Amino acid sequence: MLIDLELFQSGLEALKQERYSDAVSFLENFCQICETIPDKKCKEFFEAQAALVKAYNLTGQHHEARLRCQQLAESDNPQIQAWAQRILKSLPAESAVATPADSSRTLLTSEQASELLATGSKALKFRRYDDAVKALEEFCQGTDTAVKNYEQAQMWLVKAYKGNEQVEQAIALCQQLTNSNQEVTQIWARQFLSTLSPTSATYTSSETASESTSQPQSQNIQPEEKAANVKMTMRSLNDFQLFCQNNLLDDLKKFEEVRKLTIKSVLVVSIIIFIIVGILIKLFPLQYIIFCFVSKITPPYLLIFLFLLGFLSCLWGWIAFYTSATETYTSGFKSKIIQKIFDFINTNQNLTYSSYASEADNQYTMSAFLHSQIFPTLLKPNKLQQNECIYGNVNETLIFFSEISAEVELQHHWVKYLTFSKHLNMLHSMMIPGFITRMIFGAFLPLYCILLLIKLIKSIPYITSRVVRGRNISYENFQEEVLKNEVTRKTIFKGLFFQAEFNKNISGRTIVLPTLLNTNLHALNNRKEKVIKLEDPEFAKFFTVYGDDQVEARYVLSTNLMAKLVKFRKKAKKNFYVSFVENMIYIAIDYPDEIFEPKLFTTMLSFAPMREYFESIQLMLDIVEDLNLNKHIWKKN
Repeated sequence: MLIDLELFQSGLEALKQERYSDAVSFLENFCQICETIPDKKCKEFFEAQAALVKAYNLTGQHHEARLRCQQLAESDNPQIQAWAQRILKSLPAESAVATPADSSRTLLTSEQASELLATGSKALKFRRYDDAVKALEEFCQGTDTAVKNYEQAQMWLVKAYKGNEQVEQAIALCQQLTNSNQEVTQIWARQFLSTLSPTSATYTSSETASESTSQPQSQNIQPEEKAANVKMTMRSLNDFQLFCQNNLLDDLKKFEEVRKLTIKSVLVVSIIIFIIVGILIKLFPLQYIIFCFVSKITPPYLLIFLFLLGFLSCLWGWIAFYTSATETYTSGFKSKIIQKIFDFINTNQNLTYSSYASEADNQYTMSAFLHSQIFPTLLKPNKLQQNECIYGNVNETLIFFSEISAEVELQHHWVKYLTFSKHLNMLHSMMIPGFITRMIFGAFLPLYCILLLIKLIKSIPYITSRVVRGRNISYENFQEEVLKNEVTRKTIFKGLFFQAEFNKNISGRTIVLPTLLNTNLHALNNRKEKVIKLEDPEFAKFFTVYGDDQVEARYVLSTNLMAKLVKFRKKAKKNFYVSFVENMIYIAIDYPDEIFEPKLFTTMLSFAPMREYFESIQLMLDIVEDLNLNKHIWKKN
């Protein structure tokens, strides 16, 4: 039975890794072998059949899934019977699975599908219809109809087609949705079809009229809007603690094992590097070099160059290993932990989480960041790195927030004239004789030594500041900023950036900054607006207000809103910045470190990091509730 169990374990592992075709093959073979054994009532046999039902369903083999599930429903075991009957109800009806699955089609993994769905939804919300069509078409083509959110993706695709002026495709897909198994989708499709073309809706007009009289009035809305109108239920910290205990503990234990192994491997490699550096220091002729400088004798520059190159190579090698080790440790953390935390918070399913940002996403967020006018620096940021983002509707308010790092990046075009490797390549390309090349190299040796020393001095604080916090080191950034010295990056802002629609169009700008002692100096640089004095002493203790219209600033910052900003500042316990520009409100909250990255030197079994992730997401969602953005107190002009 050893071979059988190996097949069983291989099937479960393939299913876990989303290799569904392999899972079907392993589990089918295991079940066939079990069926030849007289006593087939082993625990593994039933588990394999249950896993096979899931694998069939995920590969589009719904008919096979139903047959296997019906066999389990006839089991003598009442628990297995109950499970099979419950699963049967969730499988697509026979009419929906009559067509055999296309075995040649490569299905997307759940992670790829989620990413495409998030990209398409976000592009649609920000009216990038072409990007939305591409992402949603790929999602629909690469997933099965039974996948969660499949019909929602099709409804979004109809809207994207319409926005992209692909009316024929929109009509065709919308007509298809009128035959959906979901009644609410049918109603939505019939209503939306009338907005696409009057003639397209004619053939369903009588059906729509007859059904609309029999359906409750509350159903005559779009499903996504219906969900948006429901007040979002906020989770408590006690609920989250219980959720972690029941749903995250097993995954966290696995990450903790990897974390400990990562620390051990980093320590071993660090000790080896430290020994090599110690040997280099021991052999370094420091006293002789000092003597040469004092006696005005030419020091051995070639020897100095080789030692400095050795020191830098040790750091280079250590960073390459450290980066690889930490990336291995953090791999899958966002999809397995952060995604689950978000799903727990997203009670109404009206928000979308994405851990991936395209270049177009970065450009959109950069334009919003500049439009906020919170940080009017002399040098405008030209590079924005965006990690996690969450967007959607909260209590009828369209919101978007993400973890960003806005930087000014200056290119060092002159560095190519000072790099010895490029000098050597240039001399070789010019067919310069070897002895002349060596003479030129010797003449420039003092300059090369100084450049290596500068790189070595720059690298130590660069590495130390990140390792002490247990954070990952971007090898690419280290190479560009230190080793090659090709760019200099100055961070303007790092943290969470939030944007939402404000409920009044305003002509001026109102900027709310922390008090002078706590504020980011980039927020004060080149500030043209006047300081506005408000009569709230507690508000003035935390904030300074700038604006170009005294009356409008007082109108926007009502007594009630100022009280809410103070309350939010106390809750956040971090510096944050608010701006009201046109019909938008922007909020920036300082976070010096990556929020959703696990720390290497902090145990994953502690509740503290999980609490930080939970509170970071919850804090941003509380903004809508605390500032009453969902209440249409003012009407837009």
